[in-house]
Amino acid sequence: MKKANFIVSGVFAAFAIVIIAISLGYPPSNHGVPGPGMFPILIAGLILISALTLALLTLRMPKEKDTEIDLKSKNVLNVYITMAGLIVYAITFPLIGFIVTSSIMLTLYIKWFGKRSWWKCILIGVLFSIGIFLLFGSVLNVPMRFGLLI
Repeated sequence: MKKANFIVSGVFAAFAIVIIAISLGYPPSNHGVPGPGMFPILIAGLILISALTLALLTLRMPKEKDTEIDLKSKNVLNVYITMAGLIVYAITFPLIGFIVTSSIMLTLYIKWFGKRSWWKCILIGVLFSIGIFLLFGSVLNVPMRFGLLI
């Protein structure tokens, strides 16, 4: 488990550093109004602190607490499938559009993890996707219109 913790903390630390570096290129704050880089830097900073904390706690971990991780167990396989689904979502999102891809992803994940009936999964997936789209588009004025469909 120590090896896995070091790998995870290293990957997240590198990710946070890249996000901070990219965000520093965004326009600065004006007259007390936060610029577009503020929140990515803040969140990446928290990720970096978490990664460093994990690495330090792993260094201090006694040998008795170090356990072996079965990388082929059902729970780990669920993580792999979830990650693959999120990668497919990230690729198809700008091509197809927010509502369609988010509705499909949410419906499939709710069905898989929630074990609900299909009509409930579809209803929840579509309503949440439309609700998020309207929240960002109407209330927060963040345009989300890209892709072939909405």
